[in-house]
Amino acid sequence: MALVFTFPCGGCGRTYSVYYPKSLLYELSGSAPRELGRQEDEDDLRSGAVEAARKRAEESGKIFVDASEQLERVCACGKKLDFNLLHHPRVPQSKELQQRRQTGLIPFPTPTKKP
Repeated sequence: MALVFTFPCGGCGRTYSVYYPKSLLYELSGSAPRELGRQEDEDDLRSGAVEAARKRAEESGKIFVDASEQLERVCACGKKLDFNLLHHPRVPQSKELQQRRQTGLIPFPTPTKKP
């Protein structure tokens, strides 16, 4: 299965569907040998998963980008886009921030014990 993430442009809102070959991800993260990623990428290409992802993106009006060819791009609006996942680390959020964001929580009733 092809790994595709969707990114909106912060300037104009255009959306980009970015295909990340596993060989690139394995190289960037150091989580597995690049050769293993190459084999998985070849399987994705052979099965048509990458072409299917490209068609889905283009049919829905998104701009398809292959991260192995292009990790940076300048949008039509002039904003510089960086598709390198290592430059966008996931930052764990504090529990306090998560509690403030949650709305509409319904507390479960506490069971009553029968005497």
